[in-house]
Amino acid sequence: MQKLLHSKARIFTVVIIVLIVCSYIMRWYVFRIPWRSNLFFASVSGTVMTLSWVVFSKIHRLFDTFFPYERGIIARMIPQVLLTFIFVLVISQLSINWAISIFPASGVIAQQYTDLAKMAGYFAQFLVVVLINVLHLSDYLFHKWRENATRAIHLEKEKAQVQFDNLKNQLNPHFLFNSLTSLDSLIQENPELARQFLQQLSKVFRYVLQHKDKGLVPLYTELDFIKNYVFLLHTRFENHLTIDFHIPEESLDKKIAPVTLQILVENALKHNIISQERPLHIHICADDTFLKVENNFQPKKQVETSNRQGLQNLKTLYSFLIDTPFKTIEHNGKFVAYVPLISQ
Repeated sequence: MQKLLHSKARIFTVVIIVLIVCSYIMRWYVFRIPWRSNLFFASVSGTVMTLSWVVFSKIHRLFDTFFPYERGIIARMIPQVLLTFIFVLVISQLSINWAISIFPASGVIAQQYTDLAKMAGYFAQFLVVVLINVLHLSDYLFHKWRENATRAIHLEKEKAQVQFDNLKNQLNPHFLFNSLTSLDSLIQENPELARQFLQQLSKVFRYVLQHKDKGLVPLYTELDFIKNYVFLLHTRFENHLTIDFHIPEESLDKKIAPVTLQILVENALKHNIISQERPLHIHICADDTFLKVENNFQPKKQVETSNRQGLQNLKTLYSFLIDTPFKTIEHNGKFVAYVPLISQ
């Protein structure tokens, strides 16, 4: 707000200087006013304009309080313009009378203020008043537009976060159901593996509960979580699924949205065929800019419980987190998701 006020003050100072210089040149060129008298009138004009600006600001704030633009722009502009114009006329006449009383320049005043000059002066004053009020209206409309744009961005961001949270909530019951089914079979066949499976499952859900309300998590934290998740998947799919990691040390402190990797891996499992004849390979790697999740593309003919919004929700969410876009491509039999890494 202070920067804005300083900016307005600079603009107003420039406008006053330009008007004073123009009026000085006009008095010198048209009326041949001596330079000392001209300087005096220039100082009077500058004082009047400065005082007028101060009063205009107070009038505008008063109208903002008791008659905001929302109640009607035209209905407000008419009395506002008339009130400020009357003030300009009064302060101008008082200034002229004051100048005559302390400065023996009645001849000069008479020379300048003929009937034609008075009409031109009144017209110029009216134009300045209208211009000031239009500028105030423009400033008000610009601020309203910026507030609405900012509010719209916040609403879109909140909507993206809600959609992302809904996506996580949809994944968890589905994943839990599959995990419990796998655990049920393991209890009879391999109790020791069932015990390990249950430990890893508890770690997975502990991570989700601890980080579900966080906007970002370090990549190394997400990787620790996804490796526990991968253990559960290997128990379920055995050698039909392979997931490998190649993450450089310098990328581990970068940040991503929590459970991003789970969503991408789950997306690959949901949409691709996984069988002994057609195993699924997922490769997770990173560079300075992106975390890349790549899998061989072997799509199912029909996908159950899919509204095709998961990846779109991730793209929308990351568009608010970072300028670098979240993107996906299909190329040479591969499906690749590029997750932008965030440095904070």
